Parts: sequence; C-alpha cells; structure tokens
Amino acid sequence: MKNVRILLVEDDADFGDSFAIILKRKGYLVVLVPSAVKALERLAEERFDLVISDVVMPQMNGLEFVKIIKEQGMDVPVIMLSGYGNVKEAVEAMKIGAYNYFLKPVNQDEICLTIEKAIELKNLKWENEFLRGELQDLKGNMFLSNNDVMKSIIHEAEILAQSDVNVLIMGESGTGKELLARFIHDSSRRSSCPFLAINCQAYVDTLIESELFGYKGGSFTGAKSKGKPGKLELANGGTLFLDEIGELETATQVKLLRVLENREIEPVGGLKPIPVNFRLISATNQDLEKCVHEKVFREDLFYRINTVMLTLPPLRERREDIIGLARYFLKIFTAEQKKSITKFSLAAEQSLLNYAWPGNIRELKNVIEGAVALAKGYKLEEADLRINCKQQCQHYCAGLSFAHAKRRFEKDFLQYSFHQAGGNISLLARTIGVDRKQLYKKLTEYNILGKADLAENK
Repeated sequence: MKNVRILLVEDDADFGDSFAIILKRKGYLVVLVPSAVKALERLAEERFDLVISDVVMPQMNGLEFVKIIKEQGMDVPVIMLSGYGNVKEAVEAMKIGAYNYFLKPVNQDEICLTIEKAIELKNLKWENEFLRGELQDLKGNMFLSNNDVMKSIIHEAEILAQSDVNVLIMGESGTGKELLARFIHDSSRRSSCPFLAINCQAYVDTLIESELFGYKGGSFTGAKSKGKPGKLELANGGTLFLDEIGELETATQVKLLRVLENREIEPVGGLKPIPVNFRLISATNQDLEKCVHEKVFREDLFYRINTVMLTLPPLRERREDIIGLARYFLKIFTAEQKKSITKFSLAAEQSLLNYAWPGNIRELKNVIEGAVALAKGYKLEEADLRINCKQQCQHYCAGLSFAHAKRRFEKDFLQYSFHQAGGNISLLARTIGVDRKQLYKKLTEYNILGKADLAENK
C-alpha cells in the first residue's frame, strides 16, 4: 500500500529504529516517537493511517494511550506490541479498542498482513460513511416514490433490514439494485460494519475465487508473498453484496454454498478455516430459475440466496418518478459542475417522459449529467438531452414482436395519461376518447391502479 503513514510509538530506541527500517522497506512511511505523550502531540497535528504502539512505556502506558485515542474520537487503528504479554493484557487491549496485539519479536509477514487488513477496513468504513451520507440524501429522492410497486418494495426492504435473512434483488441493469442493497444495510444493525460490493461479472473465473475467499502467500503464480484477505472475510460483521451472482462458475457456487451453510471460509492455499459472520444480499438481471432449469446455476444455492426476493421495476414502468429523479440529478450535477441551471423546459420534461429508458435510472443519470455539461442557459432544453424519436423507437421496440410492442406502448400510454389526469378515470376517458368501463378494465389489467385508486374510482 502506497503512502500509508504509520506512527510507531516505542521507548526502546534499538527496537524502534530496527522495526522502523523494516516497515520502511515494506513501503510504509514511518514516524518514530519515544513515548505516548509525544505520540498524542503528533496525532493532534498530523494525519496518520495507523498507530503501532508498545504497551510498557514510562509516563503513559500503551493501554492508557489507546483509551485516550478512542475517547478523543481519533479514527485511527492501533496495533499493540509487548515483550511481556499475557492473555489478560491482550484481552484488555482489544476491549478498549486496539485493532490487534502482537508479542515481540514480531513476525514481519504477519504484522504487515495485519497492517493491510487494518488500513483496508479503515478505508471501507470511511467509504461507507460517505455512501451513507449520500444515501440519506437519496432517500428523499430515490426512495420516496410515487409508484405503488416501489412503495411496496421500500416498505419490505425496511422490514428485511431488521433481520439477517439472505435477500435476492432482481431487476434490469440500472434499476438501482446496489442502491437498494445499501439501503437495507444502512437501515440494519450491521450498518456500522462494512458494506462490500463485488460484481461477479467483472472477474475472470480464475480470479473471482481468490477475490471472494482470499489467498495465502505463494498459493498460486502471481500471488502476493504475504497473501490477501478475501471479501467474505473483510465483510465480517457487515453485508456482502454479490452483483450478477448468476455469472459465478459452478465450482465457485459450490464453495459459496459451503460458506453459507458452515459460516467459515478456507482461503486459497490455506489449511485452517476462518469463521465469518456477514449478511448476504445478491442481485442479478438474469432469470435464475431458468438458469437452474438449464443446469448452469445450482438449485441448492438458488434457494439459499433466495430467502426473500425483491424485484425492482424498470424505469419505464414507474414514469411518475422520472421527473422527480431527473430534478434530483439536475441538482447534483449543477452543483458539481458549478452551473446555475434551475429547471427543465416543458419540452425537455415531455421528452424525458416519452423516452423508454432502456438503461433505466443509470441511463437517466448519465443523460442529465451530459445535458448539464452542454446547457448554456438557466434551464435544460430538449436539445440538451440528446435523446430522439429514432433512438427511442430502436430501444423501445428492440427484440419485440408487433403484439408485444403494441401492448407495451398501450401500457406506457395509459400509465402516463392516467397520472397526467391526476388519477381521474372519468376525465381520462373523455380526454383519450375511450369508454370509462373499458378504460377501467385496461387500467386494472396493467396494474396501473393502486389500492386507493381502486376504491376511489369504483
């Protein structure tokens, strides 16, 4: 790891100098101080990624030092070293907040691996704090939907957050599967622990196993000499999100199933199992039941990951949310790009509503980001969006028969018109020239009417 700054606290000058040299040779930036008092002074003035401290020192011992670090809210992991250690001391160090505890003389490979784990965990916590802040903002935009299906999904997600059951999120690419997984994690009792996401499609078959389970040093050609912890281990106490889980090879599926059953992992090249405790949320845009039928996805693993299934609707089926989402992204990107755009033109909003959004929320986000970059005035115009009828037709009708294309258009047309009419079926029937009873039947068939609408319009 480059540019990792370590504060080494050691009153034994000979040991401190030699250990600092070892750490520097490993690529770390090391500052050596002779006492906990001096260490606190440096921590108040400078940023350090990690502290390594002796336990037995004059003026202030290492345990008192760690207590002060934690009491002052310093977000820095501390590794303790002792030449006179015992079990009671080690337990006390861990209890007050030390990341790990080593006896002198220290095994170089072991402490370097521990340093890597500590830094990675610290970075993950920082990332989760940042994403949690983003999520709190998104809750008011992504998760305050006007769509009945989405309202139901969010309600179910809030309930699921209170348990540890495995969740499978289904939906097209770009519908917000990872965001929903983060929402569940951040609403759960595991929220203070890491949320780790891994896209199974992004790794070749030979690498996904080591990425998930980790590996011991020298276990295969190209492996780091000191090994690497896997995502299953790093997610301990938190949530592991496996995106595109349908892409896992059968051999990896078998290993994952064993982990879910036994709650322990065996790193590649390792001999000793490591206990793990994480919550699994998986996602896919594939039909996993079809994959099971075709013998490309294990049936037993499917049932393991599918304790509860949530299916996110595509954006074209939640048109009432398009403008709200677009306005949210407009706010984000005008701030990022330092522009003074305040709204969409009416023509631009109509264009957004008319487009099928085959790439779903991800595509909408990208379109708005590009439009903000191109816009010259105080509002976004239709031309800034760069979406057109030809492109719309290509996306909208791709791979569909005439009957299916006609049915999709009918549903989208009625959904949009229904919300434009404020949910008033009589007004809508007059506007589009359709018999009210026939219209009511169609709205019910396409599940456009919510429970409140059904009661109100009967």
